[in-house]
Amino acid sequence: MTTFATLTSLDNLHACWLHAAAGKRQSVRVQRFAQDALHYLSIIQQRLRDRAYQFGPYQIFTVREKKWRDVVDAPMRDRIVHWMLYRHLLPTWMPRLIHDTYGNLPGRGSHAAVARLADFCRRPAARWALQMDISKYFYSVRHDALLARALRYQGDQDTRRLIERLVRSFRTDGRYDALFPPASPYHATADKGMPIGNLTSQLFANLYLADFDHWSKQERGLRLYLRYVDDLVVLGESPAELQEHAEAITERLARVGLVIHPRKVRLAPTAAGVPFLGYVVWPGHVSAGHYIRSRYHRRLRQHETTGRDYSAALTAYRAMLAHTGSTRRTR
Repeated sequence: MTTFATLTSLDNLHACWLHAAAGKRQSVRVQRFAQDALHYLSIIQQRLRDRAYQFGPYQIFTVREKKWRDVVDAPMRDRIVHWMLYRHLLPTWMPRLIHDTYGNLPGRGSHAAVARLADFCRRPAARWALQMDISKYFYSVRHDALLARALRYQGDQDTRRLIERLVRSFRTDGRYDALFPPASPYHATADKGMPIGNLTSQLFANLYLADFDHWSKQERGLRLYLRYVDDLVVLGESPAELQEHAEAITERLARVGLVIHPRKVRLAPTAAGVPFLGYVVWPGHVSAGHYIRSRYHRRLRQHETTGRDYSAALTAYRAMLAHTGSTRRTR
């Protein structure tokens, strides 16, 4: 078992700093931290070992990708501690997650999830696809339920207290209350919410539903089931079968305060294509969805006509397009 002293050693904190800074060397705050990293890491270590470390304050800003999304920005020092906890918790949880849990996990990103769904779509039993989306997932997670899971295999009391302090450091305000009916499970407690943008929140989003994933596979018997964070996909032979599963899933998620978005439930033949994570998955191939194609064409036009260099963006989109094409195995 990793001790708190080992977890908070300068060697470990420095490794976490390198992870937090990776790909962000142009950031002003990363450059400022790098000017005297040992000094700042020593301060973080001292506060952790004094049991006086406090997370935050957080800054919330809105970004638009496919839709408007509120993202929480944590201080640089918090990002290092997030990496410390992430690296500590990940080896404990990876073997305990089902194979078909995807999202922000090593080897289980969006492309792996699309490839797995493509494999499912080739199965004879996968004639219909049910897709469900959890409404405001990160902002609905109950703190007590999350802590019951996150602390399940943690014996060190200092580590337990730090994880609890992290979870309690953020609470969803009332900005989304009107989106849910008064009797909704969302309103059952005010002690809920995880900040979108935190590395630890991405891991917590997977372990919060780890028990649900096992229930889906083992008790409900959903062989063709996968989850990418808050997106659920179940494939089956008939609409009636999948509708029954949808009702059971909705009821099960309500027990932990989660609500299926009523306008984001899709039940359609697999042969019509399954839109998933920016792609459309068919029984025999994967194609780029409208969002990927339109963004690529927009950046290409800007690159050619405005004089701005979008080479990096175009390379990224071409890498995404490389995951499209036939999925049928050849002998």
